Amino acid sequence: MRMLEFAAMFVATFVTVPLLGLYLVYIVTVKITKKKQYSLKKAVDSSAILFIISVYFLVLEIWNFEMGWYIALFFLMSAVIFTIYHWKRYEDIQMKRVLKGVWRFQFVIFFFSYGLLVVYGLVFRIFLS
Repeated sequence: MRMLEFAAMFVATFVTVPLLGLYLVYIVTVKITKKKQYSLKKAVDSSAILFIISVYFLVLEIWNFEMGWYIALFFLMSAVIFTIYHWKRYEDIQMKRVLKGVWRFQFVIFFFSYGLLVVYGLVFRIFLS
């Protein structure tokens, strides 16, 4: 049971503070590959899910609003928009390239959403409680 508790705490830490996961993946990848740009891309790709989950739980905690379906719909709508754009621009759809673009776009959106929600949550708890 101790190992299960440790695993739960480990996952909870990275969901609560996804910047830690981003930084850890970046540092480990830089140490292994010595390529900073490649390492940043791998860190962004692997930590996007942490930011998505963090935003979900922050919204749930701040406003008591479950937005899982909204996140899924946002992901699908942005995938449709990226696919149409890619088709219009290149005439040939390369799904790997489109999905990578969608995934990195999700990272940017949820990274900034996470930052805004953390600041809002802190201000709300300190001044309005």
